[in-house]
Amino acid sequence: MVPSSTIIQSFLKRMHVDRSASEGSSYAESSVAPFFIVGSSRSGSTLLRLMLASHSRIAIPSETWYLTALVEEFPFDRLLQEHEISNAISVMTNHYTWPDMGLDAAELRRRVANLSGVRLRDLVEIVYRWHMEVEGKSRWGDKTPAYIEIVPLIAAMFGDAKFIHLIRDGRDVAKSFQRQGWLGPWMQGYTKEWLRAVELDMQLSKTPLNERILRVLYEDLVLHPEATLRRVCAFIDERFEHQMLLWHGKVDHAIPVREKRFHSGLGRDMNPSDVSRWKREMTSREIFVAEALIGTQLSHFGYEPRYRSKLWSPLLAITRIYCRKVLPVFELQRRVSCFVGRGLQRRVKAMRRWSSRCKEK
Repeated sequence: MVPSSTIIQSFLKRMHVDRSASEGSSYAESSVAPFFIVGSSRSGSTLLRLMLASHSRIAIPSETWYLTALVEEFPFDRLLQEHEISNAISVMTNHYTWPDMGLDAAELRRRVANLSGVRLRDLVEIVYRWHMEVEGKSRWGDKTPAYIEIVPLIAAMFGDAKFIHLIRDGRDVAKSFQRQGWLGPWMQGYTKEWLRAVELDMQLSKTPLNERILRVLYEDLVLHPEATLRRVCAFIDERFEHQMLLWHGKVDHAIPVREKRFHSGLGRDMNPSDVSRWKREMTSREIFVAEALIGTQLSHFGYEPRYRSKLWSPLLAITRIYCRKVLPVFELQRRVSCFVGRGLQRRVKAMRRWSSRCKEK
């Protein structure tokens, strides 16, 4: 992954690409800009996707993910050469999310062959435009939270793109990661993705890209869905439609089967209890450690830390240093021990099998 500071500096140096990237493209920039929902996982982005995709004009496929590899490997400010087109197609169709797109690889190649002069944007848009055709929509969006990492590159490739950063209380995000069991045993791992996303946002807020980013709080989406969706619609220049609040019917066919177990909450209506779950589900120790790691960023986005008194500052600082400097050493030792232990177990089993065979002989 290219460092975020390098990506942002690169974008600022080539701001002219914004309006020239599509010159000569088969798909000219339209008056209706594409948009990208970005942020940290476990922040409610699937819910927002279902709501916006319930709009009569908007199509949003499953998470694409392959854009990260494409924008880092291929140029987007000139026409692609034949071998680059072939390699880019391979990146897309060999990605594990490609089956979720619903578009056959052969059909993708056929559509590429029909284009006159192919830029990276043209290639990428084929998938989105195919979804527009299938759904009878006239505008596309993307919901891949991890694209918060490459906002400047996407903004350069799609000079008219807008971005919606969906932000949820980092403590709720950490607890959600913990429930899924994805990121190891330590709170530092549970907070890492959220911290990365909001720190990138804070960097972007100091650049010209800031005017193309809308920050939306998950809590507002749950507690005030209509008002929040009206704000989102105004940002992307769309008319609010009441049917966006009736998104439940999209759950079964819009979410890949392999992901449904991660989104069980979408099978019911939104509830105020979905907000600030950390107050009920996190222990005092977990809250303290989480706030030691992300307390400053929580406050920046309007979330009130429980341990906000200055009297807690020294202990919070010590906890933060311990989690970031000492725990990784223990984690490395634990992984090495597990690896060595598994190796010894395999050797013991092999010796036992060998001994057993010798006795049989």
